Amino acid sequence: MYRSTRRNLAAGAAVAVFAGGGALAAMAATGHGPLGASHATRRAHGRTVSGALAKAAGYLDVSPAQLRADLKSGRTLGQVADATPGKSQAGLIEALAAVRRRQLAARAAGLTSQVTAEVRRPYGPGGLARGALFNARVYLGLSPAQLRGDRRSGMTLGQIAAATPGMSQAGLIEALVKARTESLAAAVAAGTLTKAQEETRVAKLTERVTALVDRKPSAAKRRHAG
Repeated sequence: MYRSTRRNLAAGAAVAVFAGGGALAAMAATGHGPLGASHATRRAHGRTVSGALAKAAGYLDVSPAQLRADLKSGRTLGQVADATPGKSQAGLIEALAAVRRRQLAARAAGLTSQVTAEVRRPYGPGGLARGALFNARVYLGLSPAQLRGDRRSGMTLGQIAAATPGMSQAGLIEALVKARTESLAAAVAAGTLTKAQEETRVAKLTERVTALVDRKPSAAKRRHAG
């Protein structure tokens, strides 16, 4: 699962970069997110686009406001880069890719220790929910602060996944089920859980995880979400 989760994280991050870059000109030109998108989707889309815009502006040595103004004329980021002295579309692509590679490397550096700690942590009452929040962050590539903010707004884990570029509610459920299954297997191997107990829990796991992903956080949990 962890290889799969890490692969999902890297793929989702890459999709976010290119989705943000591809949609940036359209958003800058209109001042709106994707047509027909939900508020949650537009908000997540806006986060991606704003991040890509700031990084592109940094490479071009202009302010984000100036770059937005240039894009409102209908030009693409690549055209703006080619028209900027000493810059180019190829250089902009490499600069954005380099930033994303550094971000992914930083996340990957701490991922093994985080996942190891999660696998070794015993699950008592409420353990499934606590583990789901951790693994949801890993799958979605979100920081604790980002997940807390979305949860406090009343979004379910499934809605957050659907609003995250390159991710989906079904993909999140699959990742959480696999993570919990491997955690239970590790508990059996460590002698803290019997094989019969493992089989009983695994039998209802998909149903429980789906309910958890669809559940809206209560007002009390929103204050402590993530």
